[in-house]
Amino acid sequence: MEIRLAASEDVEQLFELENSCFPDPWSRKSIRDTMNEEQSFFAVAVSDGKIIGYINTTYVLDEMNLNRICVLPQYRRMGAANLLMDAMFAAARQNGLVQIFLEVRLSNMPAQELYKRFGFTVVGERKGFYQNPPENGLVMTAMVNNA
Repeated sequence: MEIRLAASEDVEQLFELENSCFPDPWSRKSIRDTMNEEQSFFAVAVSDGKIIGYINTTYVLDEMNLNRICVLPQYRRMGAANLLMDAMFAAARQNGLVQIFLEVRLSNMPAQELYKRFGFTVVGERKGFYQNPPENGLVMTAMVNNA
């Protein structure tokens, strides 16, 4: 498995991943726009030439926001998410960032466990944060140098 930066030619595969992993998928335009932001980190996990997962972040000042991380269901629990998270923390350190924030569905226990393994802790809850289906979101944060 290889982790590399996402490229413009990956947009279609990333859009397909979005539709496979999320009930509220981002559009091709949103994927492309985020990928092209100057202060973003967008990486993909590739296995046998196929994109099987990705991580999408943006940052401002000394804080990073983890917007999305996903791995195709048939490739989960094979280490891709861990490698993507490692790459995100490395990018955060390289850019002098101090803290990473994210929101996660209250019901998404596998994601919460992944984040906890990387030092994230719950710092709040956002009522009605998710719309499809409606659900509260937990706000989690981790310090970059503690991961």
